[in-house]
Amino acid sequence: MPNSKDMNADLINDLNDVCDFEDTVTWSKETIEVTNFHNRLRTEKLPERIVFPEELNTYLRDRIRDLTAENGCLRRALEETEEKLRITKESITKSQLPITLGKSSEVAATKIIELSKKCREQTAEIEVFKTKCKTLEGTLASKMAELENLKHELARSKETPESRNSTEDVQSVSKEDEDKIKILTEKMQQVQTKLYESKNAYASLKQEFNKAQKLLCSEVGENVTVSGLSSQLGGWRGRAEQIRLLQQKVSELQLKLSEYDGTVKGSSEKERRQQIENSAKELRQAEVALETYKRKLEASKARIKVLENELNTTKANIAVLNEKRYHDDHLIEALNSRLKSAENKYQEREMDIKNKEEKLERESIVLKNDLQAAQIQIDRLTRKLEEREIEIDKLRDGIIPEDSKQRVHLEDRTISNYRTSPPNTIRNFNEPNEYVTMAIAAEAERERLLELVTVLNRRLDKERNDANNLIESLQNEQSKVAKLESKLRKLENEKAGISKVDSGYRVRNLKSISGSRTSEESANAEQIHFKLELLEEECLALKARLNTVQQDKASDLEIYKRMLDQARKTFQEACKNRSQATASRSTVTV
Repeated sequence: MPNSKDMNADLINDLNDVCDFEDTVTWSKETIEVTNFHNRLRTEKLPERIVFPEELNTYLRDRIRDLTAENGCLRRALEETEEKLRITKESITKSQLPITLGKSSEVAATKIIELSKKCREQTAEIEVFKTKCKTLEGTLASKMAELENLKHELARSKETPESRNSTEDVQSVSKEDEDKIKILTEKMQQVQTKLYESKNAYASLKQEFNKAQKLLCSEVGENVTVSGLSSQLGGWRGRAEQIRLLQQKVSELQLKLSEYDGTVKGSSEKERRQQIENSAKELRQAEVALETYKRKLEASKARIKVLENELNTTKANIAVLNEKRYHDDHLIEALNSRLKSAENKYQEREMDIKNKEEKLERESIVLKNDLQAAQIQIDRLTRKLEEREIEIDKLRDGIIPEDSKQRVHLEDRTISNYRTSPPNTIRNFNEPNEYVTMAIAAEAERERLLELVTVLNRRLDKERNDANNLIESLQNEQSKVAKLESKLRKLENEKAGISKVDSGYRVRNLKSISGSRTSEESANAEQIHFKLELLEEECLALKARLNTVQQDKASDLEIYKRMLDQARKTFQEACKNRSQATASRSTVTV
């Protein structure tokens, strides 16, 4: 039991030692999270009595996890510092310029070389500590495996009756392991302390290096490296000596100038007079050019006013045209509706005419059939009349017997059915005028039928004339529709031209379009076309000017963006330098 308490106290001390590293190293987000976890572990109190070894094993596992997390954070911090060193070395090697400097620059160069050597030594020590950390991690992993094996053995020993003896052995083995863990933790603490000391030394060396670099820049100037200074041969003079030599040179040059001024005064006065005359001439020319520019400006202003007035007139004309187009659309819709109604009427009339023609054709066919039947009947009757006349002549002569008389009497009865007289009349065969009356009646019926045919033909001719008149009226309406469609197309073309011209400038004195669409439109078509071409040319010129203005604005915007980016970069660099300076101060205070 006391051994377990000692182990817990040692582990807590190790954790406290590890958490002290927070004061000297600039941490990333992950390292800050790990340190927060350790701070929480500080506040949490471990159980005073750890009876079972399983709790100790779990605690050790958590401890190993924490140590691995810390090692990862340390590696990342070391990699970041190495990258920063590499970047600074590259910047130093790039900016090598041969400059004549004083003795103070040599001192700064020697200091920088010493600091670079110390940095290399520190990096080598850090790598050694890395290897040691890796070996310690391996030993910790082996110890973890041994602890797990001991667990398994303890579980087996509980099942056997000889568990008591084995527990004593295990306790002795666990004591030995605890001693080993103590030794390892002490070694780990030593390595960590050395690592912290090396990091503190590295931070102080870095501060000194930055100070030396600042001094070198203040003495020599920016963009100067130590390697460049060391590569230059020959001695270096100080600033005071250089200033003295320059002052001597200035005095010598002033003496030479005073000697030269006496000889050159006359020529200089002439040159001055000539220069004054030339400048006066140039001033007059500039005044004349200024006056011409003023006139041009006034003319351009007047032109702008004229163009604005023309634009207003064109806008008013466009509004008038839009109203006219609206009225024209209504008129076209009304005409279309009338056309549709006329077409419907024409179709109905055509249908009526067709029906009447069909009826007339049927009636004419019926009448023709009746005529044919009447003609056949008339032919039969004429034949029978002839036969009867012959028989009458024979009867007069007394040749025909009595039976033939009876047969003729029967045939006369049948013929009487076809006559116009009533069928119940009794005829006398001795009357010869009865056949003549039958023929006259047939002839009258034929004439009546012929009259009916002529009436039907007249009706047919009348209907045909009506149909022709309707066809002619339809053709006239179609021609009117075609004319209206052509006018509509012209109006649409004019509308399209007006919409194109609406964004630019119109011609100066454009008159409002009159209501007449026939003679005036054909006369002004060529003028409008010419004006439209002029306006299109003006639009193209204005578009080209607008494109040039846009390009100039885009170039100005790019320059402004570059200036902003440069200002941001300088501000960020200043902030970084300030943060580094504050970090170095904090490490020094620690």
